[in-house]
Amino acid sequence: MTNAATETTKKAPQRRRPRWLKRLLRNPLAVLGFLIIGFFLVVVAAAPFLSPYPPADQSLRTTYLPPGTGVSWGGPEGQFGLWVSPATRSPIGGVKVDESEAYPVKFFVRGEPYEWAGGLIKSDLRLFGVDGPVRYHLLGTDEQGRDVLSRLIHGAWISLFIGLISVGIGVGIGVPVGAISGFLGGATDMVVQRLVDIMLAFPGILLAIVLVATFGTGLGNVMIAVGIASIPVYARLVRGSVLSVKNREYVEAARAMGKRGMPTLFRHVIPNSLAPIIVQSSLQMAIAILFAAGLGFLGLGARPPQPEWGLMLARGREYLAVAPHVATFPGLAIVLVVLGFNLVGDALRDALDPRG
Repeated sequence: MTNAATETTKKAPQRRRPRWLKRLLRNPLAVLGFLIIGFFLVVVAAAPFLSPYPPADQSLRTTYLPPGTGVSWGGPEGQFGLWVSPATRSPIGGVKVDESEAYPVKFFVRGEPYEWAGGLIKSDLRLFGVDGPVRYHLLGTDEQGRDVLSRLIHGAWISLFIGLISVGIGVGIGVPVGAISGFLGGATDMVVQRLVDIMLAFPGILLAIVLVATFGTGLGNVMIAVGIASIPVYARLVRGSVLSVKNREYVEAARAMGKRGMPTLFRHVIPNSLAPIIVQSSLQMAIAILFAAGLGFLGLGARPPQPEWGLMLARGREYLAVAPHVATFPGLAIVLVVLGFNLVGDALRDALDPRG
């Protein structure tokens, strides 16, 4: 009985979290960074549902409306809630609000139909809207009367997609090149590193500008240009990591067992060099988004009327005296998403540090 009772009371061994994951989750800045990134991922996934209007819809009667124009807390007869009155802007009279009319802002309203995720999602349901013949512009409108909030929401996927593809290009080319260079050494290492030195001689944004000017403007060329600009960073980083790993005991043991050449590199060396690659990829996402925004600001990135944040910032710069909000909100969005990736990258670097 005693043995049986002892066996029944034994608990199955619990799987412990890795030390680096514990350190990561205990870092409040890491949690903040993940929350910021998660917020933007939700925005990307549900962009048509979250945006009150299509990003390209315009109205020349409502240009440069400040954020929250025509909004009042309470209806015309004292009803509770958020209400909106019609607002227009004229070249002479400026912004005019017709306070004789007011319509309630409601959640989960039907609006213009949309398709999302390649046509897999078809709906006309939106998170909020106005029950009436007016529009509610939470963050105001731009020079063509387009809703700034809707354009910010739809521009999130462009910036994140540019960062993801650019980092993918950098990792897909830079990691193998740097790994082969460090693993083989000799003449191969010398030739590869001299080419990397030539690319590193150009500042990343300058190299991206040259490539975009060569290939032409557009989102596809921006992603390729920013990705190519990140290749030497990964090549140099991975080379240094491979040089420190290739003489370890387990690599020597694999060679003693007859595993030589590229199989040893891809099965033993690169997998044990992933920590700096992961950290750099998180930081490179922020750099890629900044580069893409910079190219858009210079007119070398996305083309109108695409709601890319850098392009919105460039267009808003021309109207700072009239409508500063047009440039302010895209700038804040860029700062926030870059901050999120930088916080995660710094936290990963600290958590994966074996000396920690």
